[in-house]
Amino acid sequence: MIGIHFHLISLAVYSFLGVILTWPLTINLTRGVIGAVDGVDAYQNAWNLWWIAYAITSLRNPFFSPLLFYPDGIDLFWQPIGFSQGILALPVTLTLGSIAAVNWVVLTSFTIGGYATFLFTRRMTGDERAALVAGATFVCSPYHVEKVIDGNLEVAAIHWLPWYAYTLLLLLERPSWRWALAAGAMLVWVSLGSWYYGLFAALYTGCAACIWGCGAFRSSEHNQRVLQGARVFAWGTSPLIVWVLALAPALSSLATRAEDGMWDMRQVQYERSADLVDMFLPSPVNPWWGPAVRAWRNQIYPDAPIWNVALGWVALSLGTVGALAFRRNAWRWVLLALACLLLALGPQLKIAGWHTGLPLPYALIQDLPGIRAGQRPNHMAVMVSLCLAVLAAYGVRAGLQTRLFRSSRRRAWIAVAVLIAAVVGIDGYAGPHPIVERRIHPFYATLPPPDGALMPLPLYININRSENLTPQMVHRWPIIGGYVARPPAYPFAQYTPGIRDIQFGEVERHDVVLPTWPESGRRALAAYRIRYITMDLESNKDEYFARVRPLLADLGIPPPIFVDETLEVYAMPDTWPVSPIAFLGEGWQPLERQPDSDVRWRWMGERAEVRLFNPSPAPTPVRLTCWLEAYAHPRPLTWSLDGASLGTFDILSGRAPARTLHLLLPPGQHVLTLQAPATPDPARAGAPISVRLFALDMRSRIDTRQ
Repeated sequence: MIGIHFHLISLAVYSFLGVILTWPLTINLTRGVIGAVDGVDAYQNAWNLWWIAYAITSLRNPFFSPLLFYPDGIDLFWQPIGFSQGILALPVTLTLGSIAAVNWVVLTSFTIGGYATFLFTRRMTGDERAALVAGATFVCSPYHVEKVIDGNLEVAAIHWLPWYAYTLLLLLERPSWRWALAAGAMLVWVSLGSWYYGLFAALYTGCAACIWGCGAFRSSEHNQRVLQGARVFAWGTSPLIVWVLALAPALSSLATRAEDGMWDMRQVQYERSADLVDMFLPSPVNPWWGPAVRAWRNQIYPDAPIWNVALGWVALSLGTVGALAFRRNAWRWVLLALACLLLALGPQLKIAGWHTGLPLPYALIQDLPGIRAGQRPNHMAVMVSLCLAVLAAYGVRAGLQTRLFRSSRRRAWIAVAVLIAAVVGIDGYAGPHPIVERRIHPFYATLPPPDGALMPLPLYININRSENLTPQMVHRWPIIGGYVARPPAYPFAQYTPGIRDIQFGEVERHDVVLPTWPESGRRALAAYRIRYITMDLESNKDEYFARVRPLLADLGIPPPIFVDETLEVYAMPDTWPVSPIAFLGEGWQPLERQPDSDVRWRWMGERAEVRLFNPSPAPTPVRLTCWLEAYAHPRPLTWSLDGASLGTFDILSGRAPARTLHLLLPPGQHVLTLQAPATPDPARAGAPISVRLFALDMRSRIDTRQ
């Protein structure tokens, strides 16, 4: 039994290490964050914690947000929103704000992660002093400190992993359904905090079950070996069963998810796998020798992404001593560390930037759903670091058992303090960190309650910029676009008139859909209830804004309702009529014109889309009229609305008469799909074309009354 004073000492030590290694974060708790690249990821994480608190307190689903990628919203379940961290930080978020919550999670990753590792390694070694050093090796690893510097809270929050490893160890030692359920629940909790760490914990579980099963096989009676080995393996993998059952609906959707919703990152995995040399480098974040390490690394492997997986020289030294001194007790942890290291190396072995082409075990699982969407096998290094902490505890225990320290308790504690100082100074220290502050303009607090959406410019769609998320934590309006790790397909911004034109700062004034610009833009902005357009004048996009302002004038938007040196805000007129709209979607080729004529057209290939939107809460009768012509010879053109067939029409090769569809259009967004046999066109480098559209006009009773 551990005395209460050891619990208090360990909590105090790891809290102090967190303060030292993140300094001056503690004295800037509510002002700013640590975060590379102007805090892009750190402020995204601030939004994540804010959203979790906002969703829970307003009884919303935290795994779906209607506030981003308006009007579709965004499924956040497979995004790295850090739900577990959000729950941990909930009181801080609600009282001190999301900036303080981010910093709280960073600091507690040292306190909670170190304390859990202390308990975990104390169980293995029976020595509180050795466990105290082991906890420091885990939370002060160069890998962890690098993630704190990056501001990537998902992977900086390492503190749930040792708790899971501890419950798994208890299950392997004393198999029971109680421990199986506890370990399974902890695995789910790890996954909800970070899908990377959930995946790596699952792989760790499989490796540990195999190794402990082999241990049971070796130590059992000859006639009981297979049975005992299989029994331990089955219990060891039981948390995976709980994990799969708990996440079954989400995992089934992951297996069938389209590529645009869940990226296939298998090619990226080759570049973002660990290099064998990287594990054994001195800390690249240390302010004294870190620049030299990075310069050398860049020479042998230029522009390598996300490569810091160094385990720390003090941790490696202590772990090596422990593995040798207690090899009869530590062999399982040596094998587990090696297994995790092999997985961190990814599908192929790399040594000092040299791609050997030698396949590794990760290649056997690379094609599985979920794993193929993960882009960072090298983050499996965190599990190597956890195994190394156990070996380091054995190493410290071996040193403390020597005559020099066994005879003097005071001398032993001095040695422990020196070792922790060495871990901090050699493996973990990165110098004082710059604090990134973002000012939220006070204007946003003056906006009325949400009634539509806000369009922040620049939009930063599919660009690693989180600036538009920060003011949303104050104004709470849904916004067009947003920033998530895995951006969804977002045709709304790509095709919708007005939105598309303002986003790119350019317009096609005479397209084939009627009415044309600027009426098309007015109708779309009114139909989708875009209430405000804001310009971030600190974004260094003056040339872009100079192109946008004339477009806003074309639309008839009044002068800005607010402007200063950092922000410009436009309110949309509330007099614009609201009616159903139609615009072209995917599958149409660039606009073409007949010289010296107003005749213009767009060709389609085998398939093209017309997107329809009914802003009314009730179904609305509409009349859709198209002027079409087939390429070379008559072709059948099939129409379907949201997948339901509307029939097939023969389109003539000459200028065909108008075709009219009468639809009862339900509320909301719809896709009208046109399909026709296509023929390669030599004039277009063999690109297939089928039918060209000269004009498309949609009318409703609302339009008729206008």
